[in-house]
Amino acid sequence: MSLLRKLVKIFLIVSLFIFLIPITKEVKVRNRVEESIENNNINNEYSGFIYIPKFEYKNLIKKGDESLDDNLVELTNFSEDIGQNKVILAGHNNRYVFNKIYDLDIKDQIIISDFNVDYSYRVIDKHIIKVDDFSYFNSDGLYLITCTNNNQKRFIIKAKREF
Repeated sequence: MSLLRKLVKIFLIVSLFIFLIPITKEVKVRNRVEESIENNNINNEYSGFIYIPKFEYKNLIKKGDESLDDNLVELTNFSEDIGQNKVILAGHNNRYVFNKIYDLDIKDQIIISDFNVDYSYRVIDKHIIKVDDFSYFNSDGLYLITCTNNNQKRFIIKAKREF
């Protein structure tokens, strides 16, 4: 009986760690985002933030570089600055960045901000493209891009700015 109790205790402890560690990381990421937004604590490190009301999702936007941060949204080198005509935001398909954009529907709202002005967009299209196909980005608007399970394809959300 004592061996069974020990096994149950070990199982409970391991299970607790498996569930608590990701939750703790998510809370830390969320707190860092909220603190940076509320205090306007950008120090030129971030270009702004994205907010998707449907999911109560907020994240910081970092100016593009060679590699994506696992926890942030990146303003790609192919786009203009926030608030300009064409904004392309890229992010990993993980729980901290863009895993929920697959569930966005046409007319859902997306807000991006440069910390001074908020820009509102409405989703107008969802599309899957080949990794080397840049023709989809031929018009103005907001584009969210993330990977799919196929390394040769990307999932795209296109949104039109509301004036």
